[in-house]
Amino acid sequence: MLPNVGYITGRLRDARNVTGRIREAGRIRIRRVEEVSETLREPGIITGYRHENCSVLQAIASLFNATNETVNFWTHFLAAVYFAWLAVSLSSILPLFGDVYLHPLTCYLVAACCYPLTSCLAHAFSCLSITATHICFFVDYLAISMYSWAVAYLYFSYCFPPHLRDTWFAAIFLPVAAANSVLATLCASHSRFIRNLLLQKALRVAAFVVPYVWDSIPLLVWLRSCEEASCEESRLYHLSQFACVVVASFFYGSHFPERLAPGRFDYLGHSHNMLHVFSILATNEQLRAVLLDLRRRRQELHTAAWLPSPAWATRATPLLLLANFAIVFVFTYRLSRPHGNQGSVANHAPTQPQITTHTPTQQLLVNTHTPTQPQVNTNTPYTPLLSPTRPLTPT
Repeated sequence: MLPNVGYITGRLRDARNVTGRIREAGRIRIRRVEEVSETLREPGIITGYRHENCSVLQAIASLFNATNETVNFWTHFLAAVYFAWLAVSLSSILPLFGDVYLHPLTCYLVAACCYPLTSCLAHAFSCLSITATHICFFVDYLAISMYSWAVAYLYFSYCFPPHLRDTWFAAIFLPVAAANSVLATLCASHSRFIRNLLLQKALRVAAFVVPYVWDSIPLLVWLRSCEEASCEESRLYHLSQFACVVVASFFYGSHFPERLAPGRFDYLGHSHNMLHVFSILATNEQLRAVLLDLRRRRQELHTAAWLPSPAWATRATPLLLLANFAIVFVFTYRLSRPHGNQGSVANHAPTQPQITTHTPTQQLLVNTHTPTQPQVNTNTPYTPLLSPTRPLTPT
C-alpha cells in the first residue's frame, strides 16, 4: 500500500512541476501603450497590451489573465459554443440538410457559428507578430462577410415581401448580396493599409454597413406591409435585432466610453467589448425571429412556389467562400512584400539611424596634420529614429 501511495505522490509532484513550468513559460508582462507598436494601440486604452512577439503558449495563457483582449476572446468564444449548441439542437428536430426549404437556415447557422469563432481566434493570436495581427483580422473580415451573405440568403428565403417577388429587385437581390460580401472583405482588408485613421475607419465601417443595409431592405419592407397575423410574433425580435445593431455600431465607431476616461476601461467595458456583446445579442434575436417566420410562412411560401434554388447553398456559397479566401491570400502576399507600398510591413517598427563610416570602395583619408574625420556614406539615405509614416492599425 505504502509504495503505491509514494508512486502516486511522485506522479502528482511531477505533474505540478510540469504545470508550473508551462505556467512560467506562458507568463507575459502586461505592456503600456507606449511600449507596443502603433499597430496595436487603441484610442483610450492605456495599459493591458500584450507584446507583439508572443509565443503560441503565451498567447493561450494570456486568455486566462487580465489583458485588454481577454473579454474580447471570451465573449465570442462562448457565443460560438452557444450557437454550435443551438445548431446541433435544431438538427435533432429539423432536417437541416435533407429539406431544401431549410438550406438557407443551415447556411445561416454555419455562418453564425463561424464568425464569432474566427473573431475570438483573431483576438487570441493577433499577438504572435505584427503580420499575424493583420492576417488574423483578414480572416475575421472574411467570416463577417460570409455572415452578411448568409443573412441575405435567409431574408430572401423567409422574409421577402410578396409584392416584390416578381420584380427586378428580387432578381438582383442575391447577386448584389454576393458582390457585397466580396467587396466587404476587399475594402475591410485594404483599410489596414491606409495611414489616415479617419479614412481607415470610414472604409471599414462602410464595408459592413452597406451589406447590412442591403440585406435589411426586404425585411423592413415586409415588416411595414405584412399583415399582423403573419409577422406579429417575429416583429418584436426583428426590431430588437435592429436596436442591438445600432448600439453595436455606435460603440464601434465612437470608441466610447474609453475616450471619455482613458485608462478606466482598459480591461473591461471598452467599446470593443460592447461591440461583441451587442453583435451576439443581435444574432440571437435575428435567429429567433427567422425561426418563427419560416415556421409560420412555410405554407404560404410553398403555395407561391417561393423556394430559392438549392444551387445558392450548394454552389454559390462555396464559390463565394473561395473568392473571399482568394482576397485574403492576395492581401497576405502583399504583407510579405519587402518593398510594398504605403502599407508595407517594413514600416511597422521604428527605423534606426544608419550611418556608414565607409564602404568597401572607400577608405578613410588620413591627414598627418589634422585628425581623421569619418566619412558619412552619402549614397545611403539617412533614416530618422522616429519614422513620419504611420504603420497599419488594427480593428
